[in-house]
Amino acid sequence: MTGFNHGITGAVIALTVKQPVLAVPLSFVSHYFQDLIPHWDYGVSREADKNGNFFTKRFNLSLLADFIFSVILMIVLAILFPTHKLLIWGCMAAAASPDLVWAYYRLYREHIKMQKPKYDPLSNLHHKMQWSQTSAGALVEIAWAIAGLSIILSMR
Repeated sequence: MTGFNHGITGAVIALTVKQPVLAVPLSFVSHYFQDLIPHWDYGVSREADKNGNFFTKRFNLSLLADFIFSVILMIVLAILFPTHKLLIWGCMAAAASPDLVWAYYRLYREHIKMQKPKYDPLSNLHHKMQWSQTSAGALVEIAWAIAGLSIILSMR
C-alpha cells in the first residue's frame, strides 16, 4: 500500500479505538496486514530490473506525490477532528513507519554504500509479505482510499 493508504488506515484506527495505548500499536501492525493485500509498486519492479537503479525518476515523483497527499490528509483530518488530531497523526505515522526501513536498505546500503544488504528478520518477513506489488494493485489502492475516506467522513 502507499503511505497515503497506510495513513488512512491509521486514521480509521485512531477514530475507532481512541485509546493511544491500543491505537498506535494497532496502526503499526496494520501495515503488515495491508502489505499482504495486492497493491501498487510505484512502477519500481519494472524500472529497477531494467536499469538496476531503485531510485528512478518515476519512483521519486510517485513517492513525493504520496508524501504530499499524506500531509494534506493530515491537515484536513486535523481540521475535521481537532480534538483527536494528535492521535490521528500518531496513528497515521505508525501505520506508515514500517516502510522507513527501506530507506535504510535501499537508499543507504544499496545506493550510497553500494552493498547488497542482508535484511534483518523483521524486514525479511516484511519483504516476503509483499507477494503482489503490481500496477494492477493500484485498483485495490483506489478502492481502499475511497472506502477509508468514506468511513472517516461517516465518523464526523
